[in-house]
Amino acid sequence: MLTGIGMYPNAVWANKEPDGEALLLFSYPALGQEYVNVVFFDEVPFLPLAEVLSLLNIAYDRSENGKGLQGTYPTKNESWLLDPIGGRAVVKGEMGTLSVEQFYLGETDLYIHPEFFNRIFGLKFSVNFHTLTLGLETNGPLPIDERQKRELMRKRLQQSRTASTREPAPLLYDRQRKVFAPGMVDYNLNYTYSDQGQSMSMLVNAGMEILGGDFQGLFSGNVYNKNFISRISNARWRYVFNGGLLPDDNVPITSFTVGQIQTTGLNNSARILGVALSNNPVIPRMKLDVFTIDGYTEPDSEVELLIGGQLIDFVRADEVGYYRFNAPITFGVVRLMIRIYTPQGEVIVQEKQMQIPFTFLPKGFVTYNFQMGLPILDQDSLGTETVSHADFAYGLTNAVTVRAGVDNGSIFGERETYGVFGLSARIMDQYLLNVDVLPDRYYQASASVFYANNTSINAQFTEFVAGSEFNYLNQIREANLNAFIPFKTFRKFSGFRITGERQWFENGFRTNFQTDFNTQIGRLITRINYRGRISGFEEGAQIGDIPAFLTNPMGQLTGSVTYTLMRNPNIPVFVRGMFIRGQYRYDTYLKKPISYNFMLSQTLFKMGRLTIGYDKDMLAGKGQFQIGFLYDFKGLRTSTAFTGSSESYAAQQGFTGSLGLDPRGFIVPENRDQVTRSGLAVRLFIDANENGTYDFGEVVVPAKAVRLDRSVNMLLGSDGILRITQLQSYWKYIMEVDTQALPDPNLAPRVSRFEIVAEPNRFKNIDIPLYQTGLVEGTVSVEQFGKEEGKAGLRLILERQDNSGEELQILRTFSDGGFYQFGLMPGKYKLFIDPTQIEFMHVDVYPQFREFEIRALAEGDYLENLNFLLKPKEDKPEDE
Repeated sequence: MLTGIGMYPNAVWANKEPDGEALLLFSYPALGQEYVNVVFFDEVPFLPLAEVLSLLNIAYDRSENGKGLQGTYPTKNESWLLDPIGGRAVVKGEMGTLSVEQFYLGETDLYIHPEFFNRIFGLKFSVNFHTLTLGLETNGPLPIDERQKRELMRKRLQQSRTASTREPAPLLYDRQRKVFAPGMVDYNLNYTYSDQGQSMSMLVNAGMEILGGDFQGLFSGNVYNKNFISRISNARWRYVFNGGLLPDDNVPITSFTVGQIQTTGLNNSARILGVALSNNPVIPRMKLDVFTIDGYTEPDSEVELLIGGQLIDFVRADEVGYYRFNAPITFGVVRLMIRIYTPQGEVIVQEKQMQIPFTFLPKGFVTYNFQMGLPILDQDSLGTETVSHADFAYGLTNAVTVRAGVDNGSIFGERETYGVFGLSARIMDQYLLNVDVLPDRYYQASASVFYANNTSINAQFTEFVAGSEFNYLNQIREANLNAFIPFKTFRKFSGFRITGERQWFENGFRTNFQTDFNTQIGRLITRINYRGRISGFEEGAQIGDIPAFLTNPMGQLTGSVTYTLMRNPNIPVFVRGMFIRGQYRYDTYLKKPISYNFMLSQTLFKMGRLTIGYDKDMLAGKGQFQIGFLYDFKGLRTSTAFTGSSESYAAQQGFTGSLGLDPRGFIVPENRDQVTRSGLAVRLFIDANENGTYDFGEVVVPAKAVRLDRSVNMLLGSDGILRITQLQSYWKYIMEVDTQALPDPNLAPRVSRFEIVAEPNRFKNIDIPLYQTGLVEGTVSVEQFGKEEGKAGLRLILERQDNSGEELQILRTFSDGGFYQFGLMPGKYKLFIDPTQIEFMHVDVYPQFREFEIRALAEGDYLENLNFLLKPKEDKPEDE
């Protein structure tokens, strides 16, 4: 039997009027703040059972008589019941009684003594009579806590989804073509002073919109020993058709390009001055796989990935210098640029063409690329022969894509025409196979797999054709294997990578291999690398133009450690958070140490980084000292570096940045490139005449009060305009107005969430009119004994009807039955009384709900007389 509970089985309940009643403010982290109506008996708070359980997301059902509640908690095997009619109480499956002193049956809910909340649900409530607040202590997480975690995970998942799976939003700002619109200029200025002389170099990349298409070109100049050398390169104009903005559709044509372009050949692309046609979407398809690009550089470096000259992503290298991109890139060969900003202040640019065999087309899709023009032989001359390239791809299924292409022209090889065929297949979802057939040149097959635990294996086999221009080493065949195996040591992530390459020749073989191990012990990160070579050649053999004996067996062992000091107040501020790295190299074939180096790197002035290093070449007996300082201003990036040894020295100063011009003539400086990208100039204003457009004299609201669904940079100007940079050209973005960030909480837009299309190489104006929010009020009355009286303590639910994604709002009726709600954004709404309370009261509601619209008015919309009438069910009119 339950102890401490009245012993009155099957008691007939009779209500005793409470000594007092109050509306208390209830706060809980996962819930926020809500008002709860509480009744008091001798200063003991009796709480509304259904309301509290609903707020905390604890499931319950009505008892058979409709006045009690029942359920299971915290597990399905622990049942509970509180029945005021039958005087029964079940706690954790044990039957007892519920006395009249332990409940109060109100008109809207069943009020229960706090001991039952503690015994059944582990809820310890307390009341502060001075502040009129309700506190709660729990034994563990509640269902509402778990729900909050799920909602956060879902929200993150929705934010990471592609544009095709996001919630629909109206497209308010579509593509707006311009005959001429100046846009962006990127620059890089560098001055070097050394014992060899002094030099100055500059790179200027300009982008704009001309005749509805995006134009860009690169100017480079260099002054050395009073000689000036300059050139213009990569100058091209591209017109993107509307189909290029539809990555999920297979359209006939997406873009037309004229100027200096690169052919899309498999591995022998050429630079030409000509024209190009394609139906590849400008916005990458994201429904199938993406490709992983990774590598190693200096730890803590900033690494940018550019595809076709367009910045796709940027990351920061980890403690061992590893970086990784998951880039949505198309099939075939693309020109990739990895741009690395090291902690020492250096800017390293790596350009290469990569074969991407593991990208697929949707079933039934056909894509093509066609280029034709004159070959660019060097920076000042063109060939006279017209050359061309064409390639096609077809998605047999979502897992199989076939390709074919042709090159025509002597620049591609000895023959006039070359063909190419290929196939990419996905086997059992994670196993990828790629085959390329180049008749009379070579045949290649590659396969890879990437497991869920980050283990990856890549293999490639190539059979060469003798005499082919692609076989410059005169190989017969070649095989490669790369495997990465992650694991944990001391509960820290560790990894082991092994790479092997075997080359077969007519007169011998060569095997190159490499192993890499890295692990973390506390704050110390260790990496050990070994590179070796095994060769077997006949005496006097050649490898291409190189004598074979120059590729004798070799071995090189490299060990490195990195350590980052904690940001602890007990550590001196000038070394707090300092990054320390050391490296030692040893030649196992010569049995001699090769070199060692160490580096210190420390953040200064929050946006700057100072780096000091020393390198020692032990074979040559030479050392070199390095110091560098990199600082990120909002509008540019500056890097200063000095390198010195006993024989030479060099000092370098560089400035990198970008300038953008918005339509209002405002120059927007950036420390990152803007060419090939897009920007927005957002103006929020109070629409005094309610015409939806900005008119002279209307008040501009200066605030960072908008959010986009992708990462961008924002700058609020002195003129009140919010300028947003680093958008991808032609991409669609969802913009949402954050009303909580507005200086006036009563302001709101007519449409709070909408889509825009980013313009190429320029800024776009976005005007968002704001209006005063709406106010609604009404009364809830109950009909009793022929009279109507206001009903206090009822919950009304206000629901937005236009799919805005806003959450439900809960309204409360006051002591006279009245209610009101202010701060309503323009839109359509539905208002109704909480069905749980209606069921408990056994009444009908007239009307069942009210629908209304808040208009976008400069002075705000006001609606009154949103009244409801409650009638007992037995008094329901016959005509109803």
